[in-house]
Amino acid sequence: MATIEEAVNALLLATSTVTALVGSGSAARIFPLVIPQDAARPAIAYQKISSPKTMSHSGSSNLARSRFQFTFQAATYTSAKTLAAAVRNALIGYRGTVSGVRIDGILIEDDNDGDIEIQPNEVLPYVRLDAAIWHSE
Repeated sequence: MATIEEAVNALLLATSTVTALVGSGSAARIFPLVIPQDAARPAIAYQKISSPKTMSHSGSSNLARSRFQFTFQAATYTSAKTLAAAVRNALIGYRGTVSGVRIDGILIEDDNDGDIEIQPNEVLPYVRLDAAIWHSE
């Protein structure tokens, strides 16, 4: 069985509105943790922020509620917002099995906007989404 991180990546790669913006397959601009400075934009970074486990009276329930943060960078604010909307639509309310990981539901919990200097005198806008993902382990 894959990890939840691999399942999230696979879910994004299976969404045509996302891959239309960031590419597909091994050339897709979807990265764990951070977007490399030299990567083409628009691009996505994802990271697991926390992953508390759900326990029952008999022990582990094999269910976790992982909090993910997605960062979307693009050349323009509008492009970053467009990519964030495509990912939001792919994730919100999703239920199913991806790469052997059962996902019981995805909620978007927060979002924010800003800009980041990726090189001297090169500032790019970003949008961030925080998502809670209920999944099997």
